[in-house]
Amino acid sequence: MRKTFFFTKSVYFIVVLAATQLIMPMRSWSSQKKNVSVIRGVVASQYGMVKDARVRIAGSKDFTLTDINGRFTVETPLFSGRPIKITAGKDGWFNNSVNAIPGNFDANIMLYPIPANDNPDYRFISPAVCARCHNTLAKYWDKSKMAHTTSNIKVLNMYKGTDATGQKLAGPGFKIDNPGQDGSCVSCHAPSAAVSRGGATDIESALWSPKTEWDGVSCDFCHKIRKVIKTRNTPSLFKPLMRRQTPYQGNSILIFGPYDDVVNPVMSASHSPIFDKGNYCATCHSQVKKLDGKTTWDRNKVYSDAEWKGFDIGDDSVIPVQTTYQEWKSWQTGLAPGDSNKGKKCQDCHMSWRKAMLPYDNYIIDGQARNMWGTKRDPGNIRPHQFDGGTKIQLKTALSMEMEGKINDGILDINVFITNTNGGHWVPTGDPARSVMLVLSATDSKGRPLKKLKGEELPAWTGVGKIENGDYAGLPGKIFSKVLKDGKGNINVPFWRATAVARDTRIRPKTTVTLKYRFKIEDPDDEPMAEAKLIYRPFMKSLAQIKKWESKDILITESAW
Repeated sequence: MRKTFFFTKSVYFIVVLAATQLIMPMRSWSSQKKNVSVIRGVVASQYGMVKDARVRIAGSKDFTLTDINGRFTVETPLFSGRPIKITAGKDGWFNNSVNAIPGNFDANIMLYPIPANDNPDYRFISPAVCARCHNTLAKYWDKSKMAHTTSNIKVLNMYKGTDATGQKLAGPGFKIDNPGQDGSCVSCHAPSAAVSRGGATDIESALWSPKTEWDGVSCDFCHKIRKVIKTRNTPSLFKPLMRRQTPYQGNSILIFGPYDDVVNPVMSASHSPIFDKGNYCATCHSQVKKLDGKTTWDRNKVYSDAEWKGFDIGDDSVIPVQTTYQEWKSWQTGLAPGDSNKGKKCQDCHMSWRKAMLPYDNYIIDGQARNMWGTKRDPGNIRPHQFDGGTKIQLKTALSMEMEGKINDGILDINVFITNTNGGHWVPTGDPARSVMLVLSATDSKGRPLKKLKGEELPAWTGVGKIENGDYAGLPGKIFSKVLKDGKGNINVPFWRATAVARDTRIRPKTTVTLKYRFKIEDPDDEPMAEAKLIYRPFMKSLAQIKKWESKDILITESAW
């Protein structure tokens, strides 16, 4: 009769380690670098040795990968007064660690796989819980728009068709145009309610849903994302794959994140490469509209074949409402291997340190938790969660402007050069209601406007009225925006009414737009002046007036001649 033996995990681990030590080559002390020692070991699991696990001294920028037999060698200071924390992590496994002293050759680490299934009945944890340890990160996040996407008054006004005072039938509204339908706003504006079993589909009710732990995109939702996959079944064409689990015992929080060296009893952390990739943002920073039936629109009037191919959203029956992710991906794809911008991701700009944040942090946790489990890091390895978007500092970093002038035979020629210097996507990006305006003025020495002979003018929807009130219609200038239109030819319509993109004049990455203007000088002996302003407007002025929203333009830069 054949006998079957059942090994416990610990016995299995000991047997495997013993066999490994027999074949592991020993490194002589004489071969080591001066003042440097090593710690060696293996990373194993209940299934065998773990190849390509990331092993490092906790908090260090550098890591090593385990070989096919799970072996690793980590360089350490030659002398250490206390054990050094060596961590291991790999996509699909929970991080783990071992404390070892320099010269230790059996610093072995056991990894355990993450759950194979997702639990849609999981109840998301309030950010208030996360803030107990991650207080600084939580403060940055709470001041961002990301934290309050569900309660955003402008989103609710557009959804319900109300204004800022709650008055009904004030301008466009999704629910007014589509009675009986909930739409898909919750997918991005209340994602935890959207993915929970029995969660709300109406964004207003999502605010009060028992499945909603906050009024926006929260910590626990983002850090339960395992991967992002492409699909044709969501408005963004991307879908987050969740792994929501509650531990069998205790209060540990199961989370995914960019670190492979987070190991503590409060969080069962798992390293996931998705957090350092651009497509992590694609689930919300992309939106298309599929036209009904066999309806199509002429995209060739707006986009080149290369631009359309870069969108990768389908045929001419699809309208690109928001394509921030696709714009970034196309830009990256087109860069040469040696380009300094190659590999630059969304997180590098929108989750980066600002001078106003000095001194930068060396820890991602605060208070007593730092004393117990804190890992000191280089600030460059920490991403603050402020999620800068259409802010002045982001806009000034993205766009630059230069102006040149020339007088000849009573004519003033002004050339304006606007460059998307650092924007990794088209500017402005995101919601089509956003725009950037060039406002140009040319006057004589007494401040009287010169007659324009050549050059574009700003359209009526930039505001008819006084310049001091932000009304620029008819002035020399240029509008940079995506304009949606409906079947009747109305422009700047909300996306649910759109049947086509009328035009898309936004500035592509690393592209300079040259604008030429000509003015008549009445007095040949006069010395005229010209001034150019580049202004960001987060939503159309006419819409802001109907909705009673406070309208604040942002001056990006200005130049005088």
